[in-house]
Amino acid sequence: MPEHAFDLCADLARRYGPKLGVRTLDSLHVACALELKAERFWTFDERQAKLARVEGLKTT
Repeated sequence: MPEHAFDLCADLARRYGPKLGVRTLDSLHVACALELKAERFWTFDERQAKLARVEGLKTT
């Protein structure tokens, strides 16, 4: 797991949790993708996909 993923997870949860309805593990998954410089984010979870898109990841 990337070193700063937990800090980024907390930040994402604070900024988007209430607004998008994302949960802790949703934001941790997206935080890891961002820290690893992923270009695409694969998920079937619509809330998680919204968070990924807001953060600039392409989703499917």
